[in-house]
Amino acid sequence: MRNFPAQADAPNGTKAGTVASASTDSATGVPNASGAGHAPGLESVENALTLLLLLRKNGRLRLSDAADQLGVARSTAHRLLATLRGRGFAVQGADRAYRPGPALYHLGMSQRSEYELIETARPHMLWLNGKLGETVHLVVRSGAEARFLHSIEGTHALRVGSRAGAVLPAHLASGGKALLADLTVAELAEIYGAKGDQGEATDPEALHRRLAAVRRRGYAINIGDTERGLSAVGAAVREPGGRAVAALTVSAPSLRFTRTHLDEAAVVLLEAVRRMEAAL
Repeated sequence: MRNFPAQADAPNGTKAGTVASASTDSATGVPNASGAGHAPGLESVENALTLLLLLRKNGRLRLSDAADQLGVARSTAHRLLATLRGRGFAVQGADRAYRPGPALYHLGMSQRSEYELIETARPHMLWLNGKLGETVHLVVRSGAEARFLHSIEGTHALRVGSRAGAVLPAHLASGGKALLADLTVAELAEIYGAKGDQGEATDPEALHRRLAAVRRRGYAINIGDTERGLSAVGAAVREPGGRAVAALTVSAPSLRFTRTHLDEAAVVLLEAVRRMEAAL
């Protein structure tokens, strides 16, 4: 819960201690302001965004927990959650707890919490890492971004380091490409705009055509697209209903990860994906 210091009247008639200070919320792991000195409207926006991050991270949120995390009355937390529910960003189950709604899923969020995805993926990432000796990543898509949830570094002296917490353009990263390949032209347009927010690279129709190769072979390749001298291969992981919820990727220095080696690694990668999908 946030602790707000008592405010005393300053000599000039203003309230002391109203300067917001930057901090990191331990629940969401993202920077936030203390809340002091915020206009009511801005504080409501901050609180709503904090609730979205909590829903994304935990997958389940009780009203009392929401109020405690925000440091507000339950009635205030209820109004915020009701607004998110009305907009499709949250749903409320029979147990009265709130969970991520379809609007968040539409942006690329998995119905499983990040913790659940990591716990499910880790043994299969370890298996893949043991087979190839290269760095393995678990990636999800958030809108136009590929976000790295977890990494297991390779065993070679020259290797790709952990990317956990990093964010890359989805249309360039191998895991992002694998996840975007599942989308229609219309769905890509909702992410990038009708003409693409970065020109030809993200033009929905052109991007959909380029991703046809990913759909055909079942995996995506990144050869220096996100970082010079680095290559990667990625494949989407699907829930039982067929929806792609994450991607497993393998990355290595391009000197070692040639195109032939990428294709060979993809065979092992697809086996790891099948193993993870069986565990979902």
